Amino acid sequence: MKRWVMFSLVILASLITGVGYYYYNYIYVSPKTLAERTIGTDNLAYNELVESVKTRLDNGSYEYKVLINPVCGGDNKGQTSGTLTESNTVLTVAQYVKLLNTDETLGIFLTRESDTDPDADKRESIYDMVSPDMVIDLHLSSDTDNSVMGTTVYYDDGYYDYHMTNSMLSDIMEKAVVTQIEGVAGGIAPSDDESYAFIYDRKIPSAAICCGYISNAKEAEAMASDAYLSNIAQGILDGIAEVRSNVN
Repeated sequence: MKRWVMFSLVILASLITGVGYYYYNYIYVSPKTLAERTIGTDNLAYNELVESVKTRLDNGSYEYKVLINPVCGGDNKGQTSGTLTESNTVLTVAQYVKLLNTDETLGIFLTRESDTDPDADKRESIYDMVSPDMVIDLHLSSDTDNSVMGTTVYYDDGYYDYHMTNSMLSDIMEKAVVTQIEGVAGGIAPSDDESYAFIYDRKIPSAAICCGYISNAKEAEAMASDAYLSNIAQGILDGIAEVRSNVN
């Protein structure tokens, strides 16, 4: 009897091992393999996205997904003012949006997790992988007139939905951010500027948020503060919540 029990346990262990091997190799795709297949490894370190990719494998648990694209990165610093750079500023805002999100039904994903500059194809591949419900492009503004300041939002007016057009989204986002930082509303506008190409031709609500004017001394000083950037991020989260309440 004992010999029969031992034999049965050996058979059961073998079956479990076989099923596990099949699952790992044919059903489960490791984060590294998925990253390599989808976005490649040149110019975008695997380590940046491994945690996000792990989350994306389970993104079916989210009711709503937002993809945030912090522009520039790496050698491309974007707009600069002293030691302040557009690339690091918008990345910090994006990271705060992800960090401050406490809604388990909301998935926040970034096109870059650190100071690198994925090319347009890689950012687009991440868009395809996430399949978001909303896209937010993060920028800073600059002007030759250093008195100009405020939060501005641009959009592609080619997308129309009865519940949430891109102009409606932009208006909500501008008001939410400005309210949170007690700042200046710079307005919203349609734009075909190639700087905002990431939001074009999306069939979902998409907007490019310019978080302030780096050319304005007051706003540049504020943007050097993590507390200020976290407030911008909270404003973005507030805007996302309002959009979702309007759509549902």
